[in-house]
Amino acid sequence: MRYAFLLIGGLEVLALAEVKYLFSTPEIVDGRIAVVEVCEPLFYRLALTKEVIELLEVCDYSELEDAFAEIPIPSQPLCVRVKRFRRTKTSTQELERKLGEILWRRGAKISVSSPKSVVKVYIADKAYVGLLRHVTDTKQFEERHPNKRPFFKPGVMLPRISRALVNIAVKDGLFLDPMCGTGGLLIEAGLMGLDYVGVDAFSNVVEGCARNLRYYGLHPSVLRGDAKILPFKDSSVSGIATDFPYLQSSKSFGSLEELYCKAIPEFARVLRFGCRAVLVSNIDIEEIVAESFEVLEVFRYKVHGSLTRRIYVCSNSKGNSK
Repeated sequence: MRYAFLLIGGLEVLALAEVKYLFSTPEIVDGRIAVVEVCEPLFYRLALTKEVIELLEVCDYSELEDAFAEIPIPSQPLCVRVKRFRRTKTSTQELERKLGEILWRRGAKISVSSPKSVVKVYIADKAYVGLLRHVTDTKQFEERHPNKRPFFKPGVMLPRISRALVNIAVKDGLFLDPMCGTGGLLIEAGLMGLDYVGVDAFSNVVEGCARNLRYYGLHPSVLRGDAKILPFKDSSVSGIATDFPYLQSSKSFGSLEELYCKAIPEFARVLRFGCRAVLVSNIDIEEIVAESFEVLEVFRYKVHGSLTRRIYVCSNSKGNSK
């Protein structure tokens, strides 16, 4: 079944990657709109999509009224809602009224105040008509803001980004964050119903991460360990996402360069063949990553003036194939 995803503004490239890896490669990308053939509607997992419609028609703007004369009509009371991404001669409200009137003349029950079905129209280069099937709960991400957790450290990723990275990394199976810190990625994985495990080098951080997981009703599946020597068998996890530390060195665990050079091959060792790792860093590490992984995509996400995160989406096509 075909769906149109309305991506959130400002992070369209990363939002598109979330849709692609969680579902499939979009057949149409029109600004913030991505049309995808979906077999398993995992819409509840989405972080960077505003809403999803079950697609009824794709047409030119000039053909909208003709399309509304032909599309299936829901039996429940409905309303028409239009979102424009380019200028049109007709205002949004006037267009909603006109299209709703076409459906009403065809026998539809119209209810602007309390509709049971919503016919959405997105107007970009093309017009996309469909039934609203999902609206992402954005409030949940603010409620899980890192500074609201029992254990907090500054500079961690926001829940919305964390969830998107988990979705890019893994659809199902065991998820690993080998440098889990306060547990933001693990929290999102757990809340989506995935199996997960985290590793961190410092006892106080492991304890804090466990406290955060319990705070959200999740099992504290986190242990102390070294990302350079992970305590897991070869090919034992289905997806990895992690945010490398930004300090230049650690007295206890050596230089950051050593961490990159030894940890990344270790990630490839424990990751199943053909599965993905999403590696986040504040420096360019593509050459190091490419020694162990096939680099599929690289995104840059500006956090603030002095911090730009590089997000490397990698496939373990070079790893062992056990």
